[in-house]
Amino acid sequence: MSLVTLAEMKDFLSIKTANTDEDGRLSNIAVQVSSLASSYCGREFLANNYTEYFNGGISSVFISNPPLNRVDEVSQFDGKDYQILGGPGSNGEPIIVEGQSHTISNNGNPLLKTRVKKFNRSSGRFDGASYLSVDSTDDWDLGVDPFTIEMQVRFDDVSSGKQTLISSGSAGDSWELFVDFDDYGLGFKTTVSSTETINVVQSVSSVFSANQFEHIALVRDSSSFYLYKNGVNVGSLASSSNIPNFNTGLNIARGISTNYFTGYLDDLKISHVAEYASAFTAPTNPTRIDENTKLMMRFDGSNNSTTFDDVSRRVNEYSFYSVTGEISFNTGDGGGTPKLGFFRPLQFYNYPNGVRVYYNGGYSSIPADLKLALLEMIKVIYKGKSGTESMRFQGESSNSYKLSIDDFPPQVRRVLNLYRLVE
Repeated sequence: MSLVTLAEMKDFLSIKTANTDEDGRLSNIAVQVSSLASSYCGREFLANNYTEYFNGGISSVFISNPPLNRVDEVSQFDGKDYQILGGPGSNGEPIIVEGQSHTISNNGNPLLKTRVKKFNRSSGRFDGASYLSVDSTDDWDLGVDPFTIEMQVRFDDVSSGKQTLISSGSAGDSWELFVDFDDYGLGFKTTVSSTETINVVQSVSSVFSANQFEHIALVRDSSSFYLYKNGVNVGSLASSSNIPNFNTGLNIARGISTNYFTGYLDDLKISHVAEYASAFTAPTNPTRIDENTKLMMRFDGSNNSTTFDDVSRRVNEYSFYSVTGEISFNTGDGGGTPKLGFFRPLQFYNYPNGVRVYYNGGYSSIPADLKLALLEMIKVIYKGKSGTESMRFQGESSNSYKLSIDDFPPQVRRVLNLYRLVE
């Protein structure tokens, strides 16, 4: 992939935009120079999602493609499985959280299954007669404020019927997020004192595929509700109606009385903020926990386990530094995993490839000095003679530059060395 555009090259080389004779050659040179620079620096430059593994036994690891734009997950191997660590804020800062993690209770026979999952080790399996209940707290007083409910869903059957993904309340006073395969598709409904106050639906029935994980989200932003499927807005409603706390807690995979869900759930999150304001790319890594997260179910565990946890308050077990790309396990009192002895720093468990990091790194726009260096290199190759022949004048001489990793023109190498990663 080229790190400079065709327009930038033509402007730098003083080639008229209308002159397209050399466009193909320039594009090829740009790709080659971009690849050469990445190889020399030992890293990628453009922002992207990455997964990296590091050896444990140390207090900090450094990712390969700084700067760190976002850390989705850090986990460490404990001898049996990778354990997910609670993260810091979006900039690596400590999070101040309110409240406690919620108690999750089983009803019927919900299980964790490792064979089918979206992220990590497992997902939650629901058989159409089982569900989870979450204790009642003020976290479910949604009121008129922004919130988001999102999850990864995999239906067994999408041919007919209605399946509720999450609900709260009882007959006459309730809300529920559901999929109606006969009439409405994805929908959200609130009823207060037996009167329907909110009803936002997709209005299309045949929109889900069986046996395939799909991301769905319900977002309230100010006085509007939005339904998203795989990042695409599929329904909306303008409403300022209040959603009270019905003091019954939550039901996951069951409606108010029936309409059970059959399939798999993963990465279920409720947050007191509008996470999405427009169309977005569906998460390809586990969603982050922050100070706005009120429920976070990873559905992560061993096969056939019946233990379901809320990890919404598991935070500040590591920190990170965007510019340097450092992820540190030694976060101060309460952070990290203590070892026998009296000395810090705290260290990741000492296993080969025992630290796993999901992150977004690199530059959303290429820095100006790096771009100029690449254009200089492109110029050397494009001009040909200025890069392959020696030139001598009275009192002055100029040598050629070999176009290889070890023989960059000096003005190019000086800049690349600033971005080079050296182990």
